[in-house]
Amino acid sequence: MRSLVQVHEGGLRLTLCLFLAASLGACTQLKPGSSQMTPPTQATSEQAAERERESPPPKVVQARPNGSNPQQCLVNFDDEGALEHVYGQARSTLAFRTGRIGFGPLQMCDPSKHSDCWAYRQRCSRSDVTFDAIGHTHFHLNMETGIECYTLPDPGDGFGKGFGKLVDFKCTDVDWTKTSRVLSSHDRNQWVKIWVSHVENHAPTYFDLESISVLPDTAIQLWFRKRDGTWWFWPELKADRTWNFREHVRDVSEVRIRGAKSGRASSYVIGSVVVRD
Repeated sequence: MRSLVQVHEGGLRLTLCLFLAASLGACTQLKPGSSQMTPPTQATSEQAAERERESPPPKVVQARPNGSNPQQCLVNFDDEGALEHVYGQARSTLAFRTGRIGFGPLQMCDPSKHSDCWAYRQRCSRSDVTFDAIGHTHFHLNMETGIECYTLPDPGDGFGKGFGKLVDFKCTDVDWTKTSRVLSSHDRNQWVKIWVSHVENHAPTYFDLESISVLPDTAIQLWFRKRDGTWWFWPELKADRTWNFREHVRDVSEVRIRGAKSGRASSYVIGSVVVRD
């Protein structure tokens, strides 16, 4: 269970509901912390142009094969293989934009050297799901157990020190690739981009967004680009709930999120994302 997920009013309603069901024989179907969507708003041409200035969309996006059966993929930032391919395993929580040349070592992304970069990339059944930072070199992959101490000494692998666990007043090592994480923005102003690509050539492909879990306490806005090139968005998706998109975000080339309101005082936190490739 995710330690950052808090018991909230929805859980109390469900408990009361089950109690009433036992005594009265009826109960309304409830999903604690789950919210259905109202239709999104289409962006104006000025808003769409602003999104594309911030990060130009790919010129070519591969269509899914006709008759293919989209596969569901859960991304909860705990995947060991994905964390192994983040520069330094995000050991200090910083998920730096990462690249590599061929089968060489992981490097911090340099657009002059790397044709493909990512901050977190998870392999699913037939595609890669990529989360990338826009306008920053990183976002954070915070450890669910919390930051307790810096491990000492430097492990000597070239990536520097990382966070550890405090045991008997001593900082002990943890396996950074096996430590549960959540995605946390640098601040509310940061954009994070989500896209899906082919596993071999990393060519972008169209996908569906099923749901996103927004943890306390900062709401997000969510934008997506349809196959016809139009942008659509929700200006505010409140925190402490999972938003189910279902029919709204289908056959899109990318999704972008940031804080619902501008500011550097706090960050938004994402517990999980579900896509269909």
